[in-house]
Amino acid sequence: MDPWDAYLEPSSEVESDSEVIDPDPFSIGLGIFAAIAGGGAFLESRRQREILQDQQRGAFRGAWFAARRSLIHFKQQIDEFETYMLEDGYGQQEFRIGAVRLVVDRGRHHSMRRLRGQTLVTANRLGDDMDDLSEYLGAEYSDRVQEVLGHLQEIQLPATYRDLIRTARSAFDAYESFLTYVADIEGFEVQAD
Repeated sequence: MDPWDAYLEPSSEVESDSEVIDPDPFSIGLGIFAAIAGGGAFLESRRQREILQDQQRGAFRGAWFAARRSLIHFKQQIDEFETYMLEDGYGQQEFRIGAVRLVVDRGRHHSMRRLRGQTLVTANRLGDDMDDLSEYLGAEYSDRVQEVLGHLQEIQLPATYRDLIRTARSAFDAYESFLTYVADIEGFEVQAD
């Protein structure tokens, strides 16, 4: 079972849309920030051998696609969280615990709980998938790995929710650029015959 599945299905616990709940979006933002850091925590070039045999190449390709899927989920979560932030108008609020308390209906509360869970799963998966991918990255990728890590090392804890979205998009771009580079070198996006 895909770890995201548990967070994609609507809950039967949602009762009445007329009840109001006051969630704190900080935990969702923290999950997004954890995903930013999670991917870089294990990204490195480890492979010593230059030539990968067919079986290893298939595993390398599989690890690349797993990392790509995690990155897709990460972007979707950034986009969804941004819509809540814009709709509820807390983009300029401080990114800290308790700085924002929203009064929302049960449907929105459930959506935000689901998104919080998804961001935490994605943070874990992105780290694991980058770790798995690193098993196949040789010295020829060292400069690009260092480029991503250098970008991530410059990231500071965002001051506002808007800054969090900007930071997350910037990290996404760094990861996506790296994965695109690997795919171009290895020919992973070319359909197998």
